[in-house]
Amino acid sequence: RYFLTGVVRHDGSSRLAEGNKWQTFPALSASWRLSNEAFMQDRPLGISTLALRAGWGMQGNQAVRPYGTQLLLKADPGARYPFGTTLTTGLVATQVANPDLTWETSEQVNLGIDYGFANDRFTGIIDFYQKTTNDLLLEVSVPQPAVVATRLENVGSLRNRGVEISFDARMIEGTDRNLTAGIVANFERGEVISLGGRQFIGTGDVNGQGQSGRLSQRIMLGEPIGTFWGPRFLRVNPEGKQVFACSSDRPECVNGETTSPAGDDDEILGNANPDFTFGLTSNGRWGNFDASWLWRAEFGRDVFNNTALVYSTKTNVLQDRNFLESALGDPDAVGEPAIYSSRWIEDGSFVRLQNITLGYTFANRAISRFARSARVFVSGDNLLLFSGYDGYDPEVFVRRGLASRGIDYVTYPRARTFTTGFQFEF
Repeated sequence: RYFLTGVVRHDGSSRLAEGNKWQTFPALSASWRLSNEAFMQDRPLGISTLALRAGWGMQGNQAVRPYGTQLLLKADPGARYPFGTTLTTGLVATQVANPDLTWETSEQVNLGIDYGFANDRFTGIIDFYQKTTNDLLLEVSVPQPAVVATRLENVGSLRNRGVEISFDARMIEGTDRNLTAGIVANFERGEVISLGGRQFIGTGDVNGQGQSGRLSQRIMLGEPIGTFWGPRFLRVNPEGKQVFACSSDRPECVNGETTSPAGDDDEILGNANPDFTFGLTSNGRWGNFDASWLWRAEFGRDVFNNTALVYSTKTNVLQDRNFLESALGDPDAVGEPAIYSSRWIEDGSFVRLQNITLGYTFANRAISRFARSARVFVSGDNLLLFSGYDGYDPEVFVRRGLASRGIDYVTYPRARTFTTGFQFEF
């Protein structure tokens, strides 16, 4: 009825500096199986399994590139000096030393319920969790003048809270046919709770002509990592110029609108984290045939379509550069530059048919008297995608690790793949 588990890890990493290589990570969990108690023997409400769980633990992340704590030099053709009659190539710094880099640590608390009904024909879990990450490994600006612009440091703390719910059902049970289905959903909210005295850290480079130095995201106190930051786009005026919201008292801001946004006009434009995720999986068998399928979905996430910002403007024609067909229908005047704003932040919600697998198992000795069983199957991945996103795929990669996410710039589209094969047991 009662379970108690504990573990202590003492991990080391050669990527960290002396004095910071080793860290201890304990964990403890306990559960109480209420369904085995005497007061539950009458099985009220048809409950067959009921258990309460609680857990606490710490884990570490040492995602530091090799030699990330040390001063690194490289030969630079721009640092050539004559010594007598010899031209010597000098060395320049590509990374400043940071001997204080240490483990990024996460502390997580879980409270959960395991349940089952009708002799566990229907089962599931409900998990509540809070994860606090300290000493975040982030790339931050180095005070200038310096030999490099940024370096990796342990900066601040992040907190994530959420609930995960799953439900599994044995829908059909028989000797020659069965069908099971499972649903899992996750709701999570995150916020930065400390930045080591900083108000924000800019991240998420914007690519394209005229975008040098422009960043699309800010890591801000009280907001999740992946928060988009910039001017809010309103419309294109009759002269073909983009109009943005503004709140400053400068002459260019008239009635809360401007065609030349400044830094004071920037605001939160959205974030790359989904409001909730959803998955549906099923497995079935009918005689010798079997099938399985998986659907995945994310809702409420935003994506910065950097590809559209660069290639969806007619201005490219003035420089003999390629542009997308959609640029022909936009109201922008030829010569109007692309400006990063909420115009390029799109809803990245999607529903994806991740996989379908179909198989057939041959009767014993149908192929060979030496084989215990034989099965042929065909499987397809990334078969269908339903999304309002204008790019190839809203599920874009995370750039530069933890610091930025949800940025799509000429990302190679995810392939649709098909696999077939045979399985034998002897």
